[in-house]
Amino acid sequence: MPKTESTYRASPYRWVILGLLSFSYLLVYVHRMCPAVLAEDIMRSFGATGATTGLLASAYFYPYALMQAPGGLIADRLGPRRLVTLSMLAASVGSVLFALSIGVGTAFWSRVLVGLGVSVVLVPTYKALTTWFPAKDYVLGTSLVISIAGLGGLLAGSPLAWLSESIGWRGSFWAIAGLTMVNAALVWFLVRDKPQDMDLPPVEPTSEDSHTLAESVPLLQVLGMVLGNKDFWLLAGWFFFNGGVLFSFAGLWAGPYYMQAYAMSKTQAGEVINVFSFGWVFGPIIFAWIAGKISSRGAVMGGSMVAWVAILIWMLLRNGSMNLPEIYAWNLIFGFLGAGPAGVCFAAVKERFPLRIAGTVTGFTYMFPMIGSAVYQPLAGAILDRSGNLALGLGAADFTPLFWLYLASTVIGGVLAYAYRPKQAT
Repeated sequence: MPKTESTYRASPYRWVILGLLSFSYLLVYVHRMCPAVLAEDIMRSFGATGATTGLLASAYFYPYALMQAPGGLIADRLGPRRLVTLSMLAASVGSVLFALSIGVGTAFWSRVLVGLGVSVVLVPTYKALTTWFPAKDYVLGTSLVISIAGLGGLLAGSPLAWLSESIGWRGSFWAIAGLTMVNAALVWFLVRDKPQDMDLPPVEPTSEDSHTLAESVPLLQVLGMVLGNKDFWLLAGWFFFNGGVLFSFAGLWAGPYYMQAYAMSKTQAGEVINVFSFGWVFGPIIFAWIAGKISSRGAVMGGSMVAWVAILIWMLLRNGSMNLPEIYAWNLIFGFLGAGPAGVCFAAVKERFPLRIAGTVTGFTYMFPMIGSAVYQPLAGAILDRSGNLALGLGAADFTPLFWLYLASTVIGGVLAYAYRPKQAT
Protein backbone atom coordinates (compact mmCIF):
# COMPACT_ATOMS: atom_id res chain seq x y z
CA MET A 1 0.00 0.00 0.00
CA PRO A 2 1.60 3.33 -1.00
CA LYS A 3 2.37 5.76 1.78
CA THR A 4 0.66 9.13 1.90
CA GLU A 5 1.77 12.43 3.40
CA SER A 6 -0.16 11.67 6.61
CA THR A 7 1.96 8.53 7.09
CA TYR A 8 4.95 10.73 7.95
CA ARG A 9 4.94 12.64 11.22
CA ALA A 10 7.51 14.04 13.68
CA SER A 11 6.98 12.56 17.14
CA PRO A 12 7.29 14.66 20.34
CA TYR A 13 9.69 11.96 21.57
CA ARG A 14 12.30 13.52 19.31
CA TRP A 15 12.86 16.09 22.08
CA VAL A 16 13.73 13.29 24.50
CA ILE A 17 16.22 11.96 21.95
CA LEU A 18 17.69 15.42 21.42
CA GLY A 19 17.85 16.10 25.16
CA LEU A 20 19.65 12.88 26.11
CA LEU A 21 22.10 12.99 23.22
CA SER A 22 22.72 16.69 23.83
CA PHE A 23 23.51 15.93 27.48
CA SER A 24 26.00 13.35 26.23
CA TYR A 25 27.65 16.05 24.15
CA LEU A 26 27.50 18.40 27.15
CA LEU A 27 29.69 15.88 28.98
CA VAL A 28 32.03 15.85 25.99
CA TYR A 29 32.51 19.59 26.60
CA VAL A 30 33.14 18.98 30.31
CA HIS A 31 35.87 16.46 29.46
CA ARG A 32 37.27 18.82 26.82
CA MET A 33 37.24 22.07 28.78
CA CYS A 34 38.25 20.96 32.29
CA PRO A 35 42.02 21.43 31.71
CA ALA A 36 41.54 25.23 31.46
CA VAL A 37 40.63 25.53 35.15
CA LEU A 38 42.83 22.65 36.37
CA ALA A 39 45.90 23.40 34.21
CA GLU A 40 48.00 24.94 36.98
CA ASP A 41 47.17 22.11 39.43
CA ILE A 42 48.07 19.50 36.82
CA MET A 43 51.31 21.32 35.93
CA ARG A 44 52.35 21.34 39.60
CA SER A 45 51.39 17.70 40.15
CA PHE A 46 53.42 16.44 37.21
CA GLY A 47 56.13 19.15 37.10
CA ALA A 48 55.19 19.86 33.48
CA THR A 49 56.32 22.64 31.14
CA GLY A 50 53.89 24.66 29.04
CA ALA A 51 54.52 22.50 25.96
CA THR A 52 54.08 19.32 28.00
CA THR A 53 50.86 20.63 29.53
CA GLY A 54 49.60 21.54 26.06
CA LEU A 55 50.54 18.08 24.81
CA LEU A 56 48.78 16.47 27.76
CA ALA A 57 45.60 18.44 27.14
CA SER A 58 45.77 17.83 23.40
CA ALA A 59 46.08 14.06 23.95
CA TYR A 60 42.31 14.15 24.07
CA PHE A 61 42.13 15.55 20.54
CA TYR A 62 44.39 13.09 18.67
CA PRO A 63 42.09 10.06 18.91
CA TYR A 64 39.10 12.40 18.73
CA ALA A 65 40.22 13.65 15.34
CA LEU A 66 41.30 10.25 14.03
CA MET A 67 38.00 8.64 15.02
CA GLN A 68 35.72 11.08 13.20
CA ALA A 69 35.94 9.40 9.79
CA PRO A 70 35.57 5.81 11.05
CA GLY A 71 33.11 7.12 13.64
CA GLY A 72 30.90 8.35 10.83
CA LEU A 73 31.11 5.00 9.08
CA ILE A 74 30.32 3.18 12.34
CA ALA A 75 27.43 5.52 13.07
CA ASP A 76 25.92 4.76 9.66
CA ARG A 77 26.10 1.04 10.41
CA LEU A 78 26.04 0.47 14.19
CA GLY A 79 23.54 3.18 15.08
CA PRO A 80 23.63 6.13 17.52
CA ARG A 81 22.27 4.35 20.61
CA ARG A 82 24.93 1.65 20.86
CA LEU A 83 27.76 3.91 19.75
CA VAL A 84 27.05 6.74 22.21
CA THR A 85 26.62 4.27 25.08
CA LEU A 86 29.98 2.66 24.38
CA SER A 87 31.68 6.03 24.00
CA MET A 88 30.42 7.24 27.38
CA LEU A 89 31.62 4.07 29.08
CA ALA A 90 35.11 4.48 27.60
CA ALA A 91 35.29 8.13 28.64
CA SER A 92 34.29 7.23 32.18
CA VAL A 93 37.07 4.65 32.46
CA GLY A 94 39.58 7.13 31.01
CA SER A 95 38.65 9.75 33.60
CA VAL A 96 39.14 7.26 36.43
CA LEU A 97 42.58 6.35 35.10
CA PHE A 98 43.51 10.04 34.78
CA ALA A 99 42.51 10.61 38.41
CA LEU A 100 44.80 7.72 39.41
CA SER A 101 47.76 8.85 37.26
CA ILE A 102 51.09 9.45 39.01
CA GLY A 103 53.08 10.61 35.99
CA VAL A 104 52.75 12.38 32.66
CA GLY A 105 52.91 9.13 30.66
CA THR A 106 49.96 7.51 32.42
CA ALA A 107 48.02 10.76 32.37
CA PHE A 108 48.64 11.17 28.64
CA TRP A 109 47.27 7.73 27.75
CA SER A 110 44.33 8.21 30.09
CA ARG A 111 43.39 11.39 28.24
CA VAL A 112 43.82 9.49 24.97
CA LEU A 113 41.21 7.00 26.20
CA VAL A 114 38.87 9.83 27.18
CA GLY A 115 39.28 11.40 23.74
CA LEU A 116 38.75 8.05 22.07
CA GLY A 117 35.52 7.56 23.98
CA VAL A 118 33.91 10.94 23.48
CA SER A 119 35.08 11.14 19.86
CA VAL A 120 32.00 9.27 18.67
CA VAL A 121 29.21 11.26 20.30
CA LEU A 122 28.45 14.22 18.05
CA VAL A 123 28.42 12.37 14.72
CA PRO A 124 25.92 9.68 15.82
CA THR A 125 23.89 12.40 17.52
CA TYR A 126 23.57 14.26 14.24
CA LYS A 127 22.89 10.96 12.52
CA ALA A 128 19.97 10.40 14.91
CA LEU A 129 18.63 13.88 14.18
CA THR A 130 18.43 13.05 10.47
CA THR A 131 15.84 10.39 11.31
CA TRP A 132 14.00 12.11 14.18
CA PHE A 133 13.78 15.66 12.77
CA PRO A 134 12.33 16.85 9.44
CA ALA A 135 14.83 18.47 7.09
CA LYS A 136 13.36 21.93 7.73
CA ASP A 137 14.17 21.62 11.46
CA TYR A 138 17.64 20.10 11.10
CA VAL A 139 19.62 23.35 11.49
CA LEU A 140 17.64 24.11 14.64
CA GLY A 141 18.30 20.63 15.99
CA THR A 142 22.04 20.72 15.34
CA SER A 143 22.30 24.21 16.83
CA LEU A 144 20.37 23.17 19.94
CA VAL A 145 22.84 20.32 20.48
CA ILE A 146 25.76 22.74 20.46
CA SER A 147 23.88 25.24 22.65
CA ILE A 148 23.09 22.63 25.29
CA ALA A 149 26.67 21.40 25.13
CA GLY A 150 27.77 24.94 25.95
CA LEU A 151 26.42 24.33 29.45
CA GLY A 152 29.22 21.78 29.78
CA GLY A 153 31.64 24.66 29.46
CA LEU A 154 29.83 26.33 32.36
CA LEU A 155 30.26 23.21 34.50
CA ALA A 156 33.95 23.12 33.56
CA GLY A 157 34.39 26.71 34.77
CA SER A 158 33.74 28.00 38.28
CA PRO A 159 31.75 24.91 39.48
CA LEU A 160 34.71 22.69 38.62
CA ALA A 161 37.12 25.19 40.18
CA TRP A 162 35.06 25.12 43.39
CA LEU A 163 34.86 21.31 43.29
CA SER A 164 38.62 20.94 42.79
CA GLU A 165 39.29 23.24 45.76
CA SER A 166 36.95 21.07 47.85
CA ILE A 167 38.05 17.56 46.83
CA GLY A 168 41.15 18.17 44.69
CA TRP A 169 41.61 17.88 40.95
CA ARG A 170 41.78 14.09 41.16
CA GLY A 171 38.48 13.91 43.03
CA SER A 172 36.97 16.16 40.38
CA PHE A 173 37.84 13.63 37.69
CA TRP A 174 36.22 10.89 39.76
CA ALA A 175 33.03 12.96 39.86
CA ILE A 176 33.13 13.54 36.10
CA ALA A 177 33.61 9.80 35.56
CA GLY A 178 30.55 8.96 37.67
CA LEU A 179 28.32 11.43 35.86
CA THR A 180 29.47 10.05 32.52
CA MET A 181 28.64 6.50 33.60
CA VAL A 182 25.09 7.50 34.60
CA ASN A 183 24.62 9.16 31.23
CA ALA A 184 25.68 5.98 29.43
CA ALA A 185 22.90 4.08 31.20
CA LEU A 186 20.28 6.70 30.31
CA VAL A 187 21.23 6.61 26.63
CA TRP A 188 21.07 2.82 26.51
CA PHE A 189 17.62 2.59 28.08
CA LEU A 190 15.90 5.62 26.55
CA VAL A 191 17.45 6.46 23.15
CA ARG A 192 16.44 4.76 19.90
CA ASP A 193 18.08 5.16 16.50
CA LYS A 194 14.94 6.05 14.59
CA PRO A 195 11.20 6.46 15.21
CA GLN A 196 10.42 3.10 13.61
CA ASP A 197 12.30 1.39 16.49
CA MET A 198 9.47 2.59 18.75
CA ASP A 199 6.71 1.77 16.24
CA LEU A 200 6.43 5.45 15.34
CA PRO A 201 6.12 6.72 11.76
CA PRO A 202 9.18 8.20 10.00
CA VAL A 203 9.32 11.99 9.86
CA GLU A 204 9.53 12.17 6.05
CA PRO A 205 10.21 9.82 3.11
CA THR A 206 13.98 10.40 2.92
CA SER A 207 14.66 9.61 6.58
CA GLU A 208 12.92 6.24 6.24
CA ASP A 209 15.42 5.13 3.61
CA SER A 210 18.66 6.79 4.75
CA HIS A 211 19.57 4.13 7.31
CA THR A 212 19.77 1.36 4.75
CA LEU A 213 21.11 3.37 1.83
CA ALA A 214 24.38 4.06 3.64
CA GLU A 215 25.13 0.36 3.70
CA SER A 216 24.74 0.12 -0.09
CA VAL A 217 27.45 2.69 -0.90
CA PRO A 218 30.94 1.15 -1.19
CA LEU A 219 33.53 2.68 1.13
CA LEU A 220 35.88 3.75 -1.66
CA GLN A 221 33.02 5.50 -3.42
CA VAL A 222 32.15 7.35 -0.21
CA LEU A 223 35.78 8.42 0.21
CA GLY A 224 35.86 9.68 -3.36
CA MET A 225 32.62 11.62 -2.91
CA VAL A 226 33.98 13.36 0.17
CA LEU A 227 37.76 13.72 -0.17
CA GLY A 228 37.64 14.54 -3.88
CA ASN A 229 35.28 17.44 -3.37
CA LYS A 230 36.61 21.02 -3.21
CA ASP A 231 33.66 22.21 -1.13
CA PHE A 232 34.47 19.65 1.55
CA TRP A 233 38.02 21.00 1.89
CA LEU A 234 36.79 24.59 2.19
CA LEU A 235 34.42 23.62 5.01
CA ALA A 236 37.04 21.42 6.66
CA GLY A 237 39.68 24.17 6.45
CA TRP A 238 37.35 26.71 8.03
CA PHE A 239 36.59 24.24 10.83
CA PHE A 240 40.31 23.53 11.40
CA PHE A 241 41.09 27.16 12.18
CA ASN A 242 37.85 27.70 14.07
CA GLY A 243 38.45 24.75 16.38
CA GLY A 244 42.17 25.41 16.73
CA VAL A 245 41.70 28.97 17.96
CA LEU A 246 38.60 28.28 20.08
CA PHE A 247 39.84 25.27 22.03
CA SER A 248 43.44 26.36 22.26
CA PHE A 249 42.45 29.43 24.25
CA ALA A 250 39.05 28.73 25.85
CA GLY A 251 39.84 25.03 26.37
CA LEU A 252 43.31 25.38 27.94
CA TRP A 253 45.28 28.61 28.01
CA ALA A 254 42.56 31.04 29.11
CA GLY A 255 42.91 29.79 32.70
CA PRO A 256 46.68 30.41 32.95
CA TYR A 257 46.26 33.70 31.07
CA TYR A 258 43.75 35.18 33.51
CA MET A 259 45.45 33.72 36.58
CA GLN A 260 48.90 35.01 35.64
CA ALA A 261 48.39 38.08 33.45
CA TYR A 262 45.56 39.41 35.66
CA ALA A 263 46.53 37.78 39.00
CA MET A 264 43.15 36.06 39.37
CA SER A 265 42.51 33.15 41.72
CA LYS A 266 41.44 29.82 40.29
CA THR A 267 37.82 30.48 41.22
CA GLN A 268 37.89 33.98 39.72
CA ALA A 269 39.42 32.63 36.51
CA GLY A 270 36.76 29.91 36.45
CA GLU A 271 34.04 32.54 36.67
CA VAL A 272 35.59 34.41 33.76
CA ILE A 273 35.92 31.20 31.74
CA ASN A 274 32.23 30.51 32.39
CA VAL A 275 31.40 33.47 30.18
CA PHE A 276 32.76 31.65 27.10
CA SER A 277 30.02 29.12 27.65
CA PHE A 278 27.23 31.69 27.72
CA GLY A 279 28.33 32.56 24.19
CA TRP A 280 28.26 28.86 23.30
CA VAL A 281 24.77 28.44 24.70
CA PHE A 282 23.16 31.34 22.83
CA GLY A 283 25.49 31.61 19.83
CA PRO A 284 24.30 28.54 17.89
CA ILE A 285 20.65 29.54 18.26
CA ILE A 286 21.32 33.06 17.03
CA PHE A 287 23.44 31.79 14.16
CA ALA A 288 20.68 29.33 13.23
CA TRP A 289 18.33 32.32 12.99
CA ILE A 290 20.89 34.25 10.90
CA ALA A 291 21.32 31.23 8.63
CA GLY A 292 17.56 31.25 8.06
CA LYS A 293 17.80 34.83 6.79
CA ILE A 294 21.00 34.51 4.71
CA SER A 295 21.06 31.83 2.05
CA SER A 296 24.87 31.62 1.78
CA ARG A 297 26.39 29.36 4.45
CA GLY A 298 29.85 30.61 3.48
CA ALA A 299 28.83 34.22 4.11
CA VAL A 300 27.60 33.38 7.60
CA MET A 301 30.75 31.44 8.48
CA GLY A 302 33.01 34.04 6.89
CA GLY A 303 31.22 36.85 8.69
CA SER A 304 31.90 35.15 12.02
CA MET A 305 35.61 35.12 11.21
CA VAL A 306 35.60 38.81 10.28
CA ALA A 307 34.08 39.60 13.66
CA TRP A 308 36.61 37.30 15.36
CA VAL A 309 39.43 39.23 13.71
CA ALA A 310 37.99 42.42 15.19
CA ILE A 311 37.90 41.12 18.76
CA LEU A 312 41.42 39.67 18.46
CA ILE A 313 42.64 43.12 17.43
CA TRP A 314 40.78 44.39 20.50
CA MET A 315 42.69 41.86 22.63
CA LEU A 316 46.05 42.84 21.15
CA LEU A 317 45.37 46.52 21.82
CA ARG A 318 44.12 45.94 25.37
CA ASN A 319 46.20 42.92 26.39
CA GLY A 320 46.74 43.02 30.14
CA SER A 321 44.83 46.30 30.54
CA MET A 322 41.18 45.22 30.39
CA ASN A 323 38.91 45.89 33.36
CA LEU A 324 36.68 43.08 34.60
CA PRO A 325 33.49 44.05 32.70
CA GLU A 326 35.60 44.35 29.54
CA ILE A 327 37.03 40.86 30.08
CA TYR A 328 33.53 39.44 30.54
CA ALA A 329 32.34 41.15 27.35
CA TRP A 330 35.36 39.94 25.37
CA ASN A 331 34.94 36.33 26.53
CA LEU A 332 31.22 36.38 25.77
CA ILE A 333 31.83 37.55 22.20
CA PHE A 334 34.74 35.13 21.73
CA GLY A 335 32.61 32.13 22.76
CA PHE A 336 29.65 33.36 20.74
CA LEU A 337 31.69 33.69 17.53
CA GLY A 338 33.64 30.48 18.10
CA ALA A 339 30.80 28.04 18.77
CA GLY A 340 27.92 29.88 17.12
CA PRO A 341 28.51 29.03 13.45
CA ALA A 342 29.43 25.35 14.00
CA GLY A 343 25.85 24.22 13.42
CA VAL A 344 25.77 26.23 10.18
CA CYS A 345 28.86 24.34 8.98
CA PHE A 346 27.27 20.97 9.77
CA ALA A 347 24.11 22.05 7.96
CA ALA A 348 26.22 23.05 4.94
CA VAL A 349 27.73 19.56 4.91
CA LYS A 350 24.30 17.92 5.09
CA GLU A 351 22.98 20.09 2.26
CA ARG A 352 26.03 19.62 0.05
CA PHE A 353 26.24 15.80 0.24
CA PRO A 354 23.66 13.01 -0.16
CA LEU A 355 21.75 12.06 2.99
CA ARG A 356 22.70 8.40 2.60
CA ILE A 357 26.28 9.22 3.68
CA ALA A 358 25.29 11.81 6.30
CA GLY A 359 27.12 10.15 9.18
CA THR A 360 30.28 9.52 7.20
CA VAL A 361 30.66 13.00 5.71
CA THR A 362 29.82 14.65 9.04
CA GLY A 363 32.53 12.54 10.65
CA PHE A 364 35.12 13.54 8.06
CA THR A 365 34.25 17.20 8.52
CA TYR A 366 34.36 17.05 12.31
CA MET A 367 37.89 15.67 12.19
CA PHE A 368 39.21 19.09 11.36
CA PRO A 369 38.32 21.23 14.39
CA MET A 370 39.74 18.41 16.50
CA ILE A 371 42.94 18.32 14.42
CA GLY A 372 43.14 22.08 14.81
CA SER A 373 42.79 21.75 18.57
CA ALA A 374 45.41 18.99 18.72
CA VAL A 375 47.84 21.20 16.78
CA TYR A 376 47.15 24.54 18.46
CA GLN A 377 47.17 23.52 22.14
CA PRO A 378 50.79 22.28 22.25
CA LEU A 379 51.83 24.93 19.71
CA ALA A 380 50.48 27.59 22.06
CA GLY A 381 52.36 25.97 24.94
CA ALA A 382 55.59 26.00 22.95
CA ILE A 383 55.07 29.69 22.12
CA LEU A 384 54.62 30.46 25.82
CA ASP A 385 57.67 28.37 26.73
CA ARG A 386 59.79 30.55 24.43
CA SER A 387 59.11 33.54 26.68
CA GLY A 388 61.26 31.91 29.36
CA ASN A 389 58.84 33.08 32.04
CA LEU A 390 56.60 30.05 32.46
CA ALA A 391 58.20 28.90 35.72
CA LEU A 392 58.27 32.38 37.27
CA GLY A 393 54.89 33.48 35.98
CA LEU A 394 53.77 34.73 32.59
CA GLY A 395 52.89 38.33 31.94
CA ALA A 396 50.38 39.69 29.47
CA ALA A 397 53.12 40.49 26.94
CA ASP A 398 54.17 36.82 26.88
CA PHE A 399 50.76 35.99 25.34
CA THR A 400 51.04 38.57 22.55
CA PRO A 401 52.66 36.19 19.99
CA LEU A 402 49.87 33.71 20.70
CA PHE A 403 47.17 36.27 19.96
CA TRP A 404 48.92 37.16 16.70
CA LEU A 405 48.79 33.47 15.73
CA TYR A 406 45.06 33.43 16.47
CA LEU A 407 44.55 36.57 14.38
CA ALA A 408 46.34 35.16 11.33
CA SER A 409 44.39 31.91 11.65
CA THR A 410 41.02 33.65 11.66
CA VAL A 411 41.95 35.63 8.55
CA ILE A 412 42.73 32.41 6.68
CA GLY A 413 39.53 30.79 7.95
CA GLY A 414 37.49 33.73 6.72
CA VAL A 415 38.99 33.50 3.25
CA LEU A 416 38.12 29.79 3.05
CA ALA A 417 34.55 30.43 4.17
CA TYR A 418 33.90 33.17 1.62
CA ALA A 419 35.33 30.90 -1.10
CA TYR A 420 32.60 28.30 -0.35
CA ARG A 421 30.09 28.48 -3.23
CA PRO A 422 28.56 25.00 -3.44
CA LYS A 423 26.45 23.27 -6.02
CA GLN A 424 23.46 21.28 -4.85
CA ALA A 425 23.89 17.72 -3.58
CA THR A 426 23.12 14.96 -6.03
